[in-house]
Amino acid sequence: MPRDKRCWVVTGALPALAALAPPHCSVTLLDENVEQIDFGLLDRFDVIGVTGMIVQRRRMREILQNLQSLSAMIVVGGPYASVAEDAFAGLCDVTFVGEAEQTWPAFLTALAAGEPTAKRYEQPERTDMRSVPVPRYDLLKADRYQMASLQFSRGCPFLCEFCDIITVFGRKPRAKSPEQMLAECEAVRRAGLRRCFLVDDNFIGNKKEARRLLVTLIAWQLRNNYPLEFYTEASIDLAEHPDLIELMVQANFNQVFIGIESPRAKSLAETRKVQNIRGDSMENKIRRIRDGGLVVQAGFIVGFDSDDESIFDEQFEFIQRTGIAQALVARLSPVPTTPLYARLAAEGRLDFADDEIVFRPKRMSRDALKQGHAGLVRRLYEPESYFGRLFAGYRESPDFRHRRAARPAAAVPRKIAAGLFAVMAGIVQASKLARAMRQAGMLKRLGGAYLRVWWRLNRPLGRDAIPFHVFVGMCVIHWHFFNMAQRPRDVTFGNVAPTVESAAA
Repeated sequence: MPRDKRCWVVTGALPALAALAPPHCSVTLLDENVEQIDFGLLDRFDVIGVTGMIVQRRRMREILQNLQSLSAMIVVGGPYASVAEDAFAGLCDVTFVGEAEQTWPAFLTALAAGEPTAKRYEQPERTDMRSVPVPRYDLLKADRYQMASLQFSRGCPFLCEFCDIITVFGRKPRAKSPEQMLAECEAVRRAGLRRCFLVDDNFIGNKKEARRLLVTLIAWQLRNNYPLEFYTEASIDLAEHPDLIELMVQANFNQVFIGIESPRAKSLAETRKVQNIRGDSMENKIRRIRDGGLVVQAGFIVGFDSDDESIFDEQFEFIQRTGIAQALVARLSPVPTTPLYARLAAEGRLDFADDEIVFRPKRMSRDALKQGHAGLVRRLYEPESYFGRLFAGYRESPDFRHRRAARPAAAVPRKIAAGLFAVMAGIVQASKLARAMRQAGMLKRLGGAYLRVWWRLNRPLGRDAIPFHVFVGMCVIHWHFFNMAQRPRDVTFGNVAPTVESAAA
């Protein structure tokens, strides 16, 4: 990526936690995604907090083990700690479970005053989102990230069996005010970032509040010459609300990530993903969202009880047919606190002998699930498959191309110098990509594939052809996914095994 980019998106918990620290605290943020940790310099801190997701669990434990010799108070919180707090027994002094807008500042205040502190903190009630302060983007090395991350709401109204969002954040979506979000957008803008991911698990969980925000964002974008481009996640019932799609496009939303999970209705019904099987087909819904002007990314899962070994071909064919370029496929993972975890435990199907798949699938072996998933991911990110579906979705939706060209942000005056700069940036990026592929021994294979895609799929589109610098960016993204596909263990959501004691219980 251009300049000194080291991570795609900001780890949103860090600036959010920094904003919650009382005024008497001096805060330093360390994100291992963009800088190495110098453990020798950490002894000057009074409190060291570690946060991370399930897929980062091994590294979290390594970090905590390296901190044991320090005199600082060691604290753990965040997504992983909130669903598997026993995993940190003996590795930290304090654990924070769930939301921490009340508990984190209360802990820091008590510690500074020399008052007793607890070993475990969990808020008695959900956070009032209208009380959340603006994240401290000024404390980040923002130039090392490609995209900011902000949170508008928490919670989701649906009941997907495998999801821990409803157990951590609840089923009643709580939202910030439009004014709060404008202040946060300004903080992102001051930090020098131009892309922003709204990390809500379902941006339209509260459609009334989403509409209020979008109307306010449209006015702000217009006043400020469209400084930010937005990405987010939403449920597929977005397709039933063309007014929301239109507002998102007007507010300069570019992409939406949708949890499709499976083309198989039995699997969706089994996991209670009812929003995906209501109304007309998912293919029609995806088409309406794309035709409205939004790029559709999607998540898929293999390993449901209704899945046999034919699901891998079925998933591949569905993804290719629907033109979803960035398709993220995971193996089913029972996360503690979820209804799925409870059901599998009750059925005696949790089995931690395999740390990759910690349950016994119903209609295939664990080896078949691993191998089928790995093969599916590799097939999806072969250049012919990836660019074939990307251009199919683009070519077969004239409405999408028209909406993209007509959106207000596209009408912002562009100087000739800016166009030349974009071309030069594309050339520089292409040379860096070529160097990386050559070092990996893949230049002939993938470089040739990219040239064929440009010549056979993009060039014939004429005025609708994807600009050179944008196409190069797409090749960079494909290069990333192609490499990840060669080691599919790294692209699963990860499994969470309990401690020996809780497993025995």
